[in-house]
Amino acid sequence: MRFSNNSSFFSSSYNYPGGSSIQDSFAYSSRHALASFPLKNPDGSWLYATPLITGGNYNVANGRHLVFGQYKHRNQQLRTDFMNTSELKITPFKQLTLTANYTYRIYQNRNQYRSANFEYRSYPEADYEYYTTDAGLDELTEAITTSQRHAINTYATYEDSFADAHHLTVTAGMNMESWASKAVGAKGQNLSSETLNDLDLVVPDATGNVITEVSGGQNEYAIMGFFGRINYDYKERYLLEISGRYDGTSRFMPGHRWGFFPSGSLGWRISEEPFFSPARKYVDNLKLRVSYGRLGNQVVRTSSGAQNYYAYLRKISINDFEGYTFGEGTTMSKYSTLSAPVDAELTWETAEQINAGIDIAALRSRLTFTGEIYQRNTLNMLTAGPDLPAVFGASAPQTNAADLKTYGYELSLGWRDQFKLFGLPFGYSVRGTLSDYRSYITRFNNPTKSLTMAYYEGMRIGDIWGFEVDGLFESDEQAQKYTSEVLDCSYINGRMTGGFLAGDLRFVDQDNDGHYKLDDKNQYVLDENGNRILLPESEWRVNTLGLGANTVDNPGDRKILGNSLPSLQYGFTLAFDYFGFDVSAFFQGTGNHYWYPAGMNYMFWGPYSYSYLSFLQRDFIERVWTEENPNTYFPRPRAYSATGGELSKVNSRYLQNVRYLRFKNLTVGYTVPQKLTRKIGLEKARIYFSGENLAYWSPLKKYTKYLDPESAFTRNGSKDVAQDHVSYPWQKTLMFGIDITF
Repeated sequence: MRFSNNSSFFSSSYNYPGGSSIQDSFAYSSRHALASFPLKNPDGSWLYATPLITGGNYNVANGRHLVFGQYKHRNQQLRTDFMNTSELKITPFKQLTLTANYTYRIYQNRNQYRSANFEYRSYPEADYEYYTTDAGLDELTEAITTSQRHAINTYATYEDSFADAHHLTVTAGMNMESWASKAVGAKGQNLSSETLNDLDLVVPDATGNVITEVSGGQNEYAIMGFFGRINYDYKERYLLEISGRYDGTSRFMPGHRWGFFPSGSLGWRISEEPFFSPARKYVDNLKLRVSYGRLGNQVVRTSSGAQNYYAYLRKISINDFEGYTFGEGTTMSKYSTLSAPVDAELTWETAEQINAGIDIAALRSRLTFTGEIYQRNTLNMLTAGPDLPAVFGASAPQTNAADLKTYGYELSLGWRDQFKLFGLPFGYSVRGTLSDYRSYITRFNNPTKSLTMAYYEGMRIGDIWGFEVDGLFESDEQAQKYTSEVLDCSYINGRMTGGFLAGDLRFVDQDNDGHYKLDDKNQYVLDENGNRILLPESEWRVNTLGLGANTVDNPGDRKILGNSLPSLQYGFTLAFDYFGFDVSAFFQGTGNHYWYPAGMNYMFWGPYSYSYLSFLQRDFIERVWTEENPNTYFPRPRAYSATGGELSKVNSRYLQNVRYLRFKNLTVGYTVPQKLTRKIGLEKARIYFSGENLAYWSPLKKYTKYLDPESAFTRNGSKDVAQDHVSYPWQKTLMFGIDITF
């Protein structure tokens, strides 16, 4: 009998000024902070609202300079995580081992956000005014989320060998897990102190009201599974594994909670065959293997990406009537709403995978190679179903609505060796990996292949549809002639005044929707055989840029411009060790994949996003079209063109290839000789330096130095859409440490 226990504890405290969200500081401090407005008046007082703008009350920098300058916004995020695993193993006889373990984990997030009123002057020596709303609200928010997880595993393992040729291992057992999370939040306004943070300091406001608010919420789920596995090999030459799981989850309706997921694999070590002996002096190991397996996924997510623990239940929400008048005066009343419809037959999503692979070790295992190809069929995908009719008044429920097929491969090649250098061993190694995959929808109820729905049969996951652009107009005359006689582009000229001019985008007509084109000052129509038929001027018509029927068969003037998923993923590691020193460098990268910046992503678009944006790329002026500088990347400067004009539509010119190669990690260490460490009672001592994300190379860097290719995506979940399009700077980490073994 053997008992073991493992305990771990983690605690962290993160303190920072500004709004409760880091994204808030980036999003709002970059607006309304034009250089023509100082942050302070000459008398040293802070400037916020200024009457020196037409209309008055222009709020400089949205008050974020006050947030940081007066240091009244203080936030703290505390994290604690404790986990303990206890395990008991009993071996009643040599071949049988009984194992039981129990894991308990409790982790807690405790967040505190404090804001306070700001004082400012609209002009020097004026009376002080106070900013008391939004970012200037005197408010304290505290929130605690506590999560607990219990996990129990019990299993038996029988292992034996027979006749020096047969080896058998049988494992069977069960697993149970439960998880529960509870949140408690409280908020209070008008505190008696700006420096102390406690809800006991909330006092009545000027009208005698005590403004407080409490919130809560909790979720839980449980899973249970029974599993078994049989491993057999004959002379380590022929390998067989058969396994299966029978799993249940509380996330689905009774009657749909259980699923059986079998798997099996075969291996043949050719290098152990007698006929392979002549080649064994070169090849140490050669193994072929195939496998088939099914795994279940029970995680259902909402449209925002959050987990939905009760997707099979329709929920009732209680709400307050606000601003409604009943009879005389305003009465606070309640009303209830029912959530969107659900699929009561929601059940497990199943991933079915077939693999074939080869493992090779040669030249005394200095050279190693692993290759694998696979096909994965994801059946009954947990996703939003087909759109419901608009008159139904609700969104489509999560259901097992789609199937997905994925093809892929993974390759790994390595070399490891050593030689004598000045009488001491010099060890070195290099390893490279390469993988790729493609995923296609094979089932989804979208018979028209509408592009407004999540999927359609035959769709490759990640495809990006957009318009093609073949340059910028060289003159006003050219722009107006093209958009009036060739292609009506009114679909994309939102927020544009004066029509299309020099420096604007020239979109390409893809669908020839009017069947008329310009040809030597005449126009023609194509007959059923594709022949041109010239038309009289009275019948000339202009094609129209648009979406057509917005289907795959009739996408208008759009086409597939690229794919958001990487075409390749690769990495390579270089390492050596000598005279106690060890160095390892890891590079990681991707092949072509694409991303179109959202209109509010000012780090890419700059002032094309908003007219009041105060963030300006260092080289912005040199890269913007002007009559004196026509050969530029960006069009003529025009605010809002990325948030409602021509740049707001996905197009080929500004679709970004975000492939990259990153210097992911460098580690340099030195191990003190044992003859020195043992004198002070240490078995081993190693000091080291490690650097993460030290450098990268990407085509994206050519167009913006303010975005990292791995952060080039749109976030979701913020209450403010503008914050979802702000990218937190990619971090470089440098670390020094010491490892000691006693």
